[in-house]
Amino acid sequence: MPLRPSKLKLFFAALISSQLLVSAAMAASDDIIISAVGDVMMGTNYPDESMLPPDNGFGLFDPAKQWIQAADVRFANLEGTLFDGEPQPDGKKPGPNRYLFKTPTVMGQRLIDAGFNVISLANNHVKDFGQAGMQSTKATLATLGLQYSSKAGEVALLSAKGNKIALIATDFYAGKRSITNPIAVYEEIRKLKKEGYIVLVSSHVGGEGSTHVSLDGTEMYLGENRGDSVKFARTAIDSGADSIIMHGPHVPRAIELYNKKLIIYSLGNFLTGRGISTNGTSGQAPLIRYQINRNGEFVGGQIVSFIQKKGPHRIEVDKKAGALTTIYNMTQEQFNGGGLSFEKNGIIRSAGSNALP
Repeated sequence: MPLRPSKLKLFFAALISSQLLVSAAMAASDDIIISAVGDVMMGTNYPDESMLPPDNGFGLFDPAKQWIQAADVRFANLEGTLFDGEPQPDGKKPGPNRYLFKTPTVMGQRLIDAGFNVISLANNHVKDFGQAGMQSTKATLATLGLQYSSKAGEVALLSAKGNKIALIATDFYAGKRSITNPIAVYEEIRKLKKEGYIVLVSSHVGGEGSTHVSLDGTEMYLGENRGDSVKFARTAIDSGADSIIMHGPHVPRAIELYNKKLIIYSLGNFLTGRGISTNGTSGQAPLIRYQINRNGEFVGGQIVSFIQKKGPHRIEVDKKAGALTTIYNMTQEQFNGGGLSFEKNGIIRSAGSNALP
């Protein structure tokens, strides 16, 4: 029998409480807790304002705030720009992969409201409106007090429980911090590690729309080299990285433990406006909270499944746990369980038996 609205609220309140308590119980007092989501594009007023949410997006992240905020590092990939200007001559050129996202700068406050404290700007939409759009995005984030990293070389610096934490953002394009020519990235990781940082690496990579990671080399999409995700992630960890957070395919993918470090092969979309498809697995919106110790080793965590809805666009807790199911299935199929144990409530631990049917 379906739950009445009042009982549904109580159900979700109990779900939130139980998941946060179970996850917290796995963490030692000095463990670092990370919450991470994939692509965020809150709405765009290009080509017109019909693709913007009402009230400047107020409350967009409310269903997820408790999970986002219950962490030391609170990460999202900003898919697009925070910009109030016109299309720019140095913006994205016409072609098969030309979609432009321009979110009004006033909506940057929604990222603060949600609780995020570090943003990736290394992706294929941050230059949709050229250098003006990129600089506006960075200036808006800086004014809000949000750490960010892009291909230009910024290192997002955080601290938690006496630990120095550095996050660097990479993508598949040529130039700095490219996973298609990653030697300099590995060198940067080694340098940060020698300086005493816990090193997190964000990567916008992979062919769009496929839940499968390429296990035998480079992925191609629309004629673009989208990188060898597995080789890059594992070599980055061998170079000193403590966790790899990938996004870009717009769908969830597998996760695995490699040398006791967590690799997330795609967090897919989290909250994307009307300019990005939410059909099928593209609408699955995972949030991963996990703990690492001072050595960067995975302690435990949880996958919380959200789903994107339209009319109006929003996120909701997914009672069917679609994102968890996709991540679990891909982890079993492609990585033989990934060295992880999954539970029905979304809790993940290092290998035992994989309990999720």
